[in-house]
Amino acid sequence: MDVLKIREQLPVCQQMTYMNTGWSGPSPATVVNAIKERLDLEMNQGPTSSEVYLSGRDIQTKTREAMAALINASIDEVCVTRNTTEGLNIVMNGLSWEEGDEIITCDLEHTSVLVPSYYQQHRHGAVVKVLQFDPNENRESVLEKISGAITDRTKLVFLSHVEYSTGLRIPVKEIRQLTKDRGILLLLDGAQSAGHIALDMKNLDCDFYSIPGQKWLLGPEGVGALFIRQDLIAQVQPTFVAGRSSLTPGNPYGFEPAVETMDKFLLTSTSVALQAGTLEAVKFITDVGVASIEDRDLDLSTIMKQALINVPGVNVLSPLDRQDSTGLVSITVDGMTPEEVVGRLWQDHRIVCRQVSFPPGVRISLHFFNTEEEVEQLVEVVKGLV
Repeated sequence: MDVLKIREQLPVCQQMTYMNTGWSGPSPATVVNAIKERLDLEMNQGPTSSEVYLSGRDIQTKTREAMAALINASIDEVCVTRNTTEGLNIVMNGLSWEEGDEIITCDLEHTSVLVPSYYQQHRHGAVVKVLQFDPNENRESVLEKISGAITDRTKLVFLSHVEYSTGLRIPVKEIRQLTKDRGILLLLDGAQSAGHIALDMKNLDCDFYSIPGQKWLLGPEGVGALFIRQDLIAQVQPTFVAGRSSLTPGNPYGFEPAVETMDKFLLTSTSVALQAGTLEAVKFITDVGVASIEDRDLDLSTIMKQALINVPGVNVLSPLDRQDSTGLVSITVDGMTPEEVVGRLWQDHRIVCRQVSFPPGVRISLHFFNTEEEVEQLVEVVKGLV
């Protein structure tokens, strides 16, 4: 991996130390150029003129194909969404719920997991079981707690593949072994995984998986993807519907629902320009190689954690075991709030990261374009804050 060449394609790397990809990644110039070129084409030749319209449909098809290939799923199991949260809501609001159905999740979760879960409790009387996980909970304990929470009423296990707060990697394949034979569904939030760790829907064997394009994939905001296992598509009802939700959209006097296709979740207008940018972003990531990216992200986070773990006044919240780790590293600094640390890093050193609320900490996102020198710089700055 030629990191210096990669950094040349990311203009932000010449301006600052960017360590906040887990919120929104910096796009390569090729991504932004693809968006601009598409907008220019539509401006000059009209968005619905024949050739422009057909080229737009081609971009939409290729984006869907690229997202499916990225996660090793069939194109028929994937639809393009606006973001991770939209995909999660499609599933949560599309499943049928009965009073007493149980949803198992954990307290490290993002609100995009917790709030849709609680809404099923509010609307249908579902029971939300929020398990308490340490920020660096080991996989054996994770599995023990989930196994202990499962009952005959458990309908869904709903977790992030990578916890946004500390980068803890959840052992989803092992969880699947606990749930599959009991008929319990598994929904995964992939907000911190796509473009960060290698994904294979056939290998994970989960039921539903939702990803964004703007984080570790380095694409624009406004594009994501949802995977639903083929045999479950018919069980998820669309909450919002348009023409593609009908097999007879042009007949004003007849209606037949499109039950078994992911197209039923699509509405009408969407931005072809943003999808053109996403297509370039996926190409950029896959050209480098997701497996290589995953290894480098782990190498960088390991360097940082090992350098800080024994520093008095610094607490590393993230797991230390490599198999439980990712490129996300969360820390605290004694005597300073996370907001204060984030502010000092930016104001004094032009290092971009963010604070997280639960557990309170400073979250550093280390992606393949970051350098060992940047990691060393951050370590020295944190030591100086202490």
